Amino acid sequence: MSEEQEFINADEVAKWLGINRKTVYDSANRGEMPCRKLGRRMLFSRRAILKWFEASDSVVESEA
Repeated sequence: MSEEQEFINADEVAKWLGINRKTVYDSANRGEMPCRKLGRRMLFSRRAILKWFEASDSVVESEA
């Protein structure tokens, strides 16, 4: 089993979360999704994304 990279790009975040790349960029640019900018490049910490996702208050619960 290979060790996963700690920092990933927007394409990898989109694939990992199963969302569109544009959604990743839009969320990051609005400051909703944690990221680091290096010049024009955005990098995302897997750990920060997991914490952000787990703390998200946008959870939709199904009605039983």
